[in-house]
Amino acid sequence: MFRMNGWRSRSSRSGRSVSLIGEGSILEGAFRSEADVRIEGEFQGMLQAAGEVAVGEKGIVRSTDLRARDVVIAGRLDGRVEAEGIVRITPTGRLVGTVRAATLIIEPGAVFQGQSEMGQAPQEDASLVIAML
Repeated sequence: MFRMNGWRSRSSRSGRSVSLIGEGSILEGAFRSEADVRIEGEFQGMLQAAGEVAVGEKGIVRSTDLRARDVVIAGRLDGRVEAEGIVRITPTGRLVGTVRAATLIIEPGAVFQGQSEMGQAPQEDASLVIAML
């Protein structure tokens, strides 16, 4: 396990690596991860993850651009979210902003204020690829 100022990386039960922004930690800027990301502290900025991003009950995210395979919100997320798969807001979760996902799940008790766009993540335009050849 790697740990530095509340941030650490470890393996999840599934064997995937998990990057953790721990409770009491504040991270600002651009963060990219090939792993899952769990946020129990505060994050502000741009976040891209190849796996799942989970915002814990005490987590606070202010996102200029959050992109991931799936997103689970049990804390607070303000900003723009884009997921290839599912965005799930749990009963303790609050999302204020814009969401684009293949599936949006708002559980009873959850708060969603903003705009949503359903559908697959944007794919490269085939006509543009042909024109480039």
